[in-house]
Amino acid sequence: MADGHLVTQVISGTTVPASTATPIPSARPPKPELPANVEIRMAPPSAAQDEALVVALQHLVNLVYSETEGDIFFDGYQRINAAEMRQILEAGELAVVYSSSQGAEQTPGFQSRPVGCIRIQRRSDTTGEFGMFAIEPTYRGGGMGRKMVEFAEDHCQSQGLTAMQLELLVPVGFKHGFKTRLLEWYTRMGYRLIKLGDFQDDYPQLAPLLRGPTEYRVFEKSLVVSG
Repeated sequence: MADGHLVTQVISGTTVPASTATPIPSARPPKPELPANVEIRMAPPSAAQDEALVVALQHLVNLVYSETEGDIFFDGYQRINAAEMRQILEAGELAVVYSSSQGAEQTPGFQSRPVGCIRIQRRSDTTGEFGMFAIEPTYRGGGMGRKMVEFAEDHCQSQGLTAMQLELLVPVGFKHGFKTRLLEWYTRMGYRLIKLGDFQDDYPQLAPLLRGPTEYRVFEKSLVVSG
């Protein structure tokens, strides 16, 4: 799970010994190219007044999280509601992936549609965090997810931040295929485990919605590229 329903405090947990940490690469691999008809940009606070956009983003996030965490929470759980989405937009914390049909942007009055989003927050004077990471199924693959994460990292670097964090919710009682792949993907991108959190302690209002014992893990990556 990412930023956890507008909770603004980074979780407390057990610090992971440095010997278990994944080394941070000295440089990024070549950046994937976005299709010509796809653009990532920060949504302005005024986007919170666009009801169609709010509903579209809410639906997208809930759809993706129902697919990836539906077996972690009981039926009926929704990742976000409309009021929470408006609050995130008003805070200027959401980057949105927009897509248009080829050439459609030349049509008067045309508006591109959202096909992905990622929340970007400042956690401290030095550290940012991304979460609520969602991509429409038909746009997955081909480097879109990595491009979104790199957009978040670049945005935080432009704000003078030197580290990025993320949170990953993981069931304890069984091996979760999607979470395992996601963990491997984040590791390849240079994120290392720094804390272990307990969902019951940190999100007591959501814990009753869990199907079984669950922990979530905090990962961090330096945004300072070494020579």
